[in-house]
Amino acid sequence: MQVTFKVYRKDPEKDGKPGRSNYTLELAEDATVLDALLKIRDESDSTLAFRGCCGRGYCGECMMRVNGSARLACTAKVPDYIKKGPEISLDPLRNVPVIKDLVFDWDAFMWNKIKEVKPWLETEGSPVNGENLIADAAMQDLRKVMSCFYCGMCDEGCTVLPVDFDFLGPAALTKAYRFAFDPRNKDSREQVKIVEKPKGIWDCVHCYEADEHCPRGIEPTKRIVALRDRAFNSGITHEAVARHHASFAASVKESGWLDEGRLAVESEGLTNVKGLMKLLPTAAKALARGKAPIPYMHSKRPDADKIKKIFEKAEQEEK
Repeated sequence: MQVTFKVYRKDPEKDGKPGRSNYTLELAEDATVLDALLKIRDESDSTLAFRGCCGRGYCGECMMRVNGSARLACTAKVPDYIKKGPEISLDPLRNVPVIKDLVFDWDAFMWNKIKEVKPWLETEGSPVNGENLIADAAMQDLRKVMSCFYCGMCDEGCTVLPVDFDFLGPAALTKAYRFAFDPRNKDSREQVKIVEKPKGIWDCVHCYEADEHCPRGIEPTKRIVALRDRAFNSGITHEAVARHHASFAASVKESGWLDEGRLAVESEGLTNVKGLMKLLPTAAKALARGKAPIPYMHSKRPDADKIKKIFEKAEQEEK
């Protein structure tokens, strides 16, 4: 089969301006995108830069966008991408610094963020015969998490990172989960403290895109939610989040639904003048469109008293 590959090109040693090179190849019917790239490099253009390692979909090194979607080039079958025409576009990941062509900065994308979550285990006491033995059942869940090979697909699918690249991202937060929930870790609370800071677990919008993109079924979003629960149970240290949570619960308890105006004000803090001033432009736009909720003026919904009883019962059980 004959296929044309439109490949993103960028050479920082020259002018550094991005462009695109076209390569038309004859390929076998079972060829992968990585097979095509290797053929281009070996037969047409030795200057083309890309990554590849295991060739079996295990390491994640060859991740790139194939026709706009993140894929591992070594498992992406060419026939799957030419159903609408014999052309395939290849690009590096979105919102990540490009080093050259299809090679992007993995440190900025993921590894620097994993380092931030203190990705190691500190045990208490002396190990037995050089080992920290633990019941098999206690590690069942963590084994799934430990099967992650850091392909970065969850981060590529994340809807927060394109808006805020400083967000730790699901890969690093899943790594934090692995240690925060390890029963041998004497510093598990430390991991939770690290990830509940700004740009951590509270910035996740739980869209579950990370779960959809994970090739190992590790469910990164589920791990982030579990870290949030651990933070709640052990006491939130992120003040803005604590205020947001308290305001959200109080609002629903009192009126049966959310008072958005009150939530915005109380999340910033009633005494935080600078934070409240930041809300004014948004409030003005909402007011101009007739969508500005007036704080503390929210009417009660029908059967609000029943919702209040649910809150009171939950609070009683906590005590």
